[in-house]
Formats: sequence, structure tokens, C-alpha cells
Amino acid sequence: MEKIAVVVAVAVSAGAALYLFGRTASSRQRLTRAVAAAIAGALAAAGAVYGLEALTDDDTQMVDNAMVEARTLPLVGLVLADVPDAEARLRASLREELRNPTTQGAPRPLVLMSELRATHIVPALKAADAADAESVLAARIALMRHLRGTNVPACRELALIGIQHADRLDPQGQQLMRNMLTAMEKAYRSGRTALKSGAAAPPPVPNDTEARDLLVEAGLTPADFEKLQNLAKLSAEEACELGIRLNGTPLKLPPDKAGGLARYLAAAQ
Repeated sequence: MEKIAVVVAVAVSAGAALYLFGRTASSRQRLTRAVAAAIAGALAAAGAVYGLEALTDDDTQMVDNAMVEARTLPLVGLVLADVPDAEARLRASLREELRNPTTQGAPRPLVLMSELRATHIVPALKAADAADAESVLAARIALMRHLRGTNVPACRELALIGIQHADRLDPQGQQLMRNMLTAMEKAYRSGRTALKSGAAAPPPVPNDTEARDLLVEAGLTPADFEKLQNLAKLSAEEACELGIRLNGTPLKLPPDKAGGLARYLAAAQ
């Protein structure tokens, strides 16, 4: 069955999103790439500073550096604080990966991060208040529109792998990224609170097939889906424009459908 996957324009340091539809890349793969970039960067930097001896002797500093990078991923810091033993498990997986690198399959830290995302982040965002989910999308659109007018290469980078150096954006761009993170955190918190209360059934969220139907109803065409499947081949301008349109789709639906699609898009990262 065709899966709807998402390229999250938040990668190592912040957020805003474009989405891919197709079999070529799953949400877990998107997360893996982001976490891999963070952890690999931290370990590489630590190796350069502390030398090869650190790999066989004291790896504490390298693990600490990797944890700092991991915490910059959207919502990861909150999950590490919220979930008992999550930080200890991530540290242990990093240390074990340093001492005994995985030769087949995903590295241990990436497996753990995917697990935490699937079991904590996604359910919380899917249970978020509709207004909070819609605020996440509005913040994404604001950042994309700004980048479209001021830094199109950064918007393309955001679409493909996530902005790697948020500090290189202009002051307004940095503020818009902070706004995006704030909106994501608020949605996560509201959803987590709703799940913990257990007072009512979770709000409705479409599945992949239903979400695609809603996007069609909101105006996306077969040509748009084809572009989403080949996002890396689009120009920077096309990628930005498509992301803005995609995140704005709930606004074109009646309220009883808009909230569910907004939750789906907010969680699909």
C-alpha cells in the first residue's frame, strides 16, 4: 500500500516541513537521516578533537557531544525529559555504538530514536488540540514564505534534509524557526496531556489513504503528488511553493475535516 511519508524541514536545529508521498522514503527514514546527521556530526567532531584514543578509552565526552546534538532535534529534548530512562538508554546506545559499531542495519541510537518518536512524539501530536496542530502548520508556512523571499537555497535544504545551520539565517528567519519549535512543543504538550488524562477518546486522525483523499479534496493534483515523489529534482522555488501549498491544505477544508488533516501533517515528521 502506498505510504505517505514526510520530509521534515527541521533536521538538526529547527523546524518547518515539506512532505513526500510515496514508497521512496518513509517517515522513519526521514527521522533516521536527521538523527544520523546530528549524531554523526557530534561523533566526528569529538573524534577530531580527542583523537582515536577516545574510541577505545574514555568516550564520555563524545557521548556528551552527541547528546547535545540529539537534544537539538525538535521535541527530542522534551521526550528525553518526559520519558523515564530515555536519556540513560540513549547514552548507553551511543556508548555501545562507539565501542562496537553496527555493521548491518540501523545504528543502535537511531533505532532507539525511531522507537521514541513512534511511541511518544507521534501519538502526542496526533492527540493535540486542532488549533495547536493548525498553529504548527501556520508557523511552518510563515518560515517557508520568509525563506522563499530571502534564502531560497535554505528553503530547498529545509525541504530535502533540514536546515543544518539555523544560525546562518537572518534574524527574522531564526525567530520564525523558534516560533515553529514553540508551536510544535505546545502541540506536543497538549496532546501528551490529553493522552495522560484519558478523559475522552483521542481526536480523529486520518490514515494515509484518507489523508491523501483529503489533500486531493483540498486541491492537490496528480502532478503535485508526482513532484512530491521527486522533490530532490525540483528547483528550490518549486520545492518551497509546494511546501507552502501542502501545509495550507487544511485551510481549504471544512472544520470537521481540517483538524484531522492538521494533526496528521503535524505528526508526520
